Amino acid sequence: MMHPANANEDVTRGSSQSRQTAGRRKISDELQLHLAFRVSSFASFSRKENVPSTVPITSPDQPPIPIRPCPREDNATMLDPDTPIALHIIPFFDVRTILTNSYEGRLIVESLDKDSFVTIKQRRCMIRILVSYLIEKFGETPSSETKKGLASALVQAFPCLHDKTASGYDTWYAQCRNNRPATGFIEERLRNIRKRLRRLRRPQGEKDNAPSRTVVPVESAISEERAEEIKQWLRNNTQPISQVEQYMRETALCRVQWIRANNSKNMFEVLHEFPRLTTTGMIAQDFHVLHQDAAPKLFEKWLPWYTDRILHFAEREAKLPCSVEEMTEDAKGNFALKLLPVLLPPPPYKIGRKTVRPSVDESKKAFIDIQPVGTSMVEYLQQAEASRPYPYVLSLENGHIDSQAFVILAGKALEQSTLIGAVDVCFKSFYVFDVNYPKQCFYCWEFIQNVYELEVDDKCGNGQFQ
Repeated sequence: MMHPANANEDVTRGSSQSRQTAGRRKISDELQLHLAFRVSSFASFSRKENVPSTVPITSPDQPPIPIRPCPREDNATMLDPDTPIALHIIPFFDVRTILTNSYEGRLIVESLDKDSFVTIKQRRCMIRILVSYLIEKFGETPSSETKKGLASALVQAFPCLHDKTASGYDTWYAQCRNNRPATGFIEERLRNIRKRLRRLRRPQGEKDNAPSRTVVPVESAISEERAEEIKQWLRNNTQPISQVEQYMRETALCRVQWIRANNSKNMFEVLHEFPRLTTTGMIAQDFHVLHQDAAPKLFEKWLPWYTDRILHFAEREAKLPCSVEEMTEDAKGNFALKLLPVLLPPPPYKIGRKTVRPSVDESKKAFIDIQPVGTSMVEYLQQAEASRPYPYVLSLENGHIDSQAFVILAGKALEQSTLIGAVDVCFKSFYVFDVNYPKQCFYCWEFIQNVYELEVDDKCGNGQFQ
């Protein structure tokens, strides 16, 4: 039989525990409310034990979406202070602004506001514009939270697009569940783009394991002894220029064979062996010996055939930053070249176990680095020699007008008369030196390779521009 004093003590203890539990529940509720307002339109949160996360709103003018209740019986333990909280960062998507940045997008917004519906053609165009923006900002594999944020922002901006699913936007994006892949118009568009980009992608192993870009067509017509004599003369002489050009032409195949046989040598070592390669016209001459038919293709086809199609594609994808109507034909051609890193976003690649996802800005600098007129070339080349072991183009601009163009190669600046001329020499240097395209702008050079009608390893064609 329980002693009365002990019974009173148990009652007191029970009351105290009840108050503590209620207090913890109140604190937990307050903590949930506080976090809901703290993350509002920027993040959702959940425990790392399969607690469903909340999709936040994308407009600060609307109240936050209520947190869905946890499926556990005891909601008071949902946000235990000892349990780590995972924050899913979701950016702000101003869907109206994204769409109205293009002519076609403005027509779609007007149609949605006026008629509250879109045609199939308008819907496809709208998804194309939104997914292009998504890839530009977050790459070709954005997180599921980011995609949900875009879908949620879309139906909030245009309530007529709201569907009858629980989320209200599964038509536009539905996250994978129960071993079923993600679906929706946004996901399908991303999946199709990734397929196209994979066709462009080819294995990029270490240089020692990479096949040579160029197969030497025939044996050299001069003996090894004569080739060695000419090489020694070229090392010690830069004049007369006509003699340099003749000797370089005679030894082109010998030089190609040496570079292929010593493919572990970098560009600095190759230039130490053959210093006259940086003489004006010598890279183009060596390339012409190897690929005579392909050599003039860029100048023959870029204007107007490729230029017009690239500018049209950029306008369709809402990636044309300014009007080109007042530009000269040459200016349009240069502008189309500079748009390639934007239209062909760089692929992720691995360094050891680390996955690197280069940005569009990094791709631009690795392809055509734009600097203002007056840049100190001495300091610039010192930095380039230390940080960029691959050929690329430097364009010095005064406002938006191209002033000078260079090919930057092993810390040396080879000036060219035009920007397209610099791109031409830069591309040919990859073949002459037998080096791989830099991964930051791999797709850009792969596209240029198609202009020259040179065989692509996976015979993929020109990807998005088909």
